[in-house]
Amino acid sequence: MHWSIRGLGSTGFVSCTDGLTVLKGYQLWENGKLCACRETPCEDIISREATIYEILGQHPQILRFFGREEVHPNVHSLRLELAPLGNIRQYIEEHHDKPPPEHIRLHMALDTSLGLDYLHLKGVRHSDLSCRNLFLFTDYRVKIGDFGGSVLEGSGFEEIVSEEVSYELPRRGRDFQERPVMKRELFALGSAIYEIMAWKKPFSGLSDDEVEARYDREEFPCLHEIRIATVIQNCWDEKYENTGQKERRRRNHPSMQMTKSRE
Repeated sequence: MHWSIRGLGSTGFVSCTDGLTVLKGYQLWENGKLCACRETPCEDIISREATIYEILGQHPQILRFFGREEVHPNVHSLRLELAPLGNIRQYIEEHHDKPPPEHIRLHMALDTSLGLDYLHLKGVRHSDLSCRNLFLFTDYRVKIGDFGGSVLEGSGFEEIVSEEVSYELPRRGRDFQERPVMKRELFALGSAIYEIMAWKKPFSGLSDDEVEARYDREEFPCLHEIRIATVIQNCWDEKYENTGQKERRRRNHPSMQMTKSRE
């Protein structure tokens, strides 16, 4: 069966041949023929992402990983489960006028928070969380993926990516590199929850420079009609400390507050 490209990213191509899984890599080969390739090899990024998936193992909110495959001598790709509905950003763009009911979006937001909590519990920092990296399944369940730029505690992995502008924690008087790591992750979580609940990116339609300027002035999107506005605002205001499951039990974690909002 011929491959079909399902997506493009910083690493390269996401292709599908069986309707169930995808291959993520920087070269596409079919019957010994190179069909598409990225200009720069990405073996180190492929290896890093495979390591992250192996550390994470199977979890309901993590994209399932089936291993690293050699698609050509010394050329590797990742075999991952196929998300039938693509990523959330893509789904919103395709269904911008037909958002799911609020209770469905609340569950999508909760899945995202639980997935991020699990990453942190395993010593993984995503570093580029956004709705581009949240994958949607037919029952509207959400799984986190795209760990090519993620950082693993104690691994020596260098930080090679950062959040997109509308997901990026403002400096607030600090040097860019001095912003607290977990506050960055939680700020991005707040923006992801906003995008899911509002069904649009934060400050959709504005340039990156304008979004950054507004954040620097502590101006954030309106939350008046969003049921879990407090959760989002607390993420943006750096009021959460992500200390994993213990923190959630203390009811000072986004996941717990969203669970209560759904009751």
